Amino acid sequence: MTFEPTEDQAMLRDSVTRCLDQTYTFDTRRAVTARGGFDAAQWRSFADMGWLAAALPEDMGGIGGAAEELALLHEGLGRALVVEPVAAVATLAAQALRHADPARARDELPALAAGDRLLVLAHHEAGAAGALSQVAAKAETSGGVLRLSGVKLLLPGGPQADAFLISAREHGAVDDEDGISLFLVPANTPGLMRRNYRLIDGSTACDLHLDKVVVDASMRVGAPGRAFTALDDAHALATIATLAEALGVMDRALHTTRDYLLERRQFGVAIASFQALRHRIADMAIALEQSRAMLQHALRSLHVTDRAARRRELMLAKALVGRCGRFVGAQAIQLHGGIGMTDEYVIGHCFKRLMVLDQWLGDTETLWARAAETP
Repeated sequence: MTFEPTEDQAMLRDSVTRCLDQTYTFDTRRAVTARGGFDAAQWRSFADMGWLAAALPEDMGGIGGAAEELALLHEGLGRALVVEPVAAVATLAAQALRHADPARARDELPALAAGDRLLVLAHHEAGAAGALSQVAAKAETSGGVLRLSGVKLLLPGGPQADAFLISAREHGAVDDEDGISLFLVPANTPGLMRRNYRLIDGSTACDLHLDKVVVDASMRVGAPGRAFTALDDAHALATIATLAEALGVMDRALHTTRDYLLERRQFGVAIASFQALRHRIADMAIALEQSRAMLQHALRSLHVTDRAARRRELMLAKALVGRCGRFVGAQAIQLHGGIGMTDEYVIGHCFKRLMVLDQWLGDTETLWARAAETP
């Protein structure tokens, strides 16, 4: 089944493409990464365009878009190689807060949608690799004081965050779905330490170390120990955004490579006339279409009522798209030769972005294994 956008969805897709073509050129991207991987003016422009509010309901400052609109938006962001953490903030963190505590979200999320607040979900831990229930960070009460301890890893947008939505376990075993709570904690809270770093694609992330961080009970979001469902729903929608973004990057890599083969001449003819190279570009196109089909399958999977089955379908979709992304990126570099590895040329940036997207929310190999273990 091919997803045919409605008239409004087509207008959204075209407006995203036009806007980014004008304001987020490859030179702009290189300038952003040279300045640290985040541009506040660009972030504000994303908010002004309504992109940070795409998947939020109107009473939370959003525009009421569905997953299909989110996918169209992120495909455009991927094609432009945007490095700002739109999916991490406007989808993963925002949706986790929305589903965990709708009343709190109505107070907090309008500022996020307007670009005035940057909230990051701190959930991933060492060894979790996409297993949402694996939370070793502790929320312990002693002497009437609630403290958070643990380590959260690979948080895109973390260096710029002014608040973190932190998952911590109040009871249960380390991999129990029950017992996980969420806490909305300002980034400047004593005991909360960030280790900031750059990823290979020029974007920024951080690890978060929690050293007995004292939090007020009012910082708990939603019911104690009942955050897993909210995390599951947020992760599902963030996976859609990630798949769509990878699709956009692959599309750019394919068409850039095609244009290069048509322009590059060897022995007096365009190298696009060489049959072996034509076969390789055809294989890239097939991988792109496989990824597009998996995105459509993932969108349909959102309506599966069995949560375990939905997680399995999304894991398989992300694993396959991750594999296709690696293939497309590697073939693009091979077909370009040495120029494909230079920082001054777009193909290397495509490949690096695909590698980062593959690692976020669970890498290909781990997700294949987890999906095989899921009934």
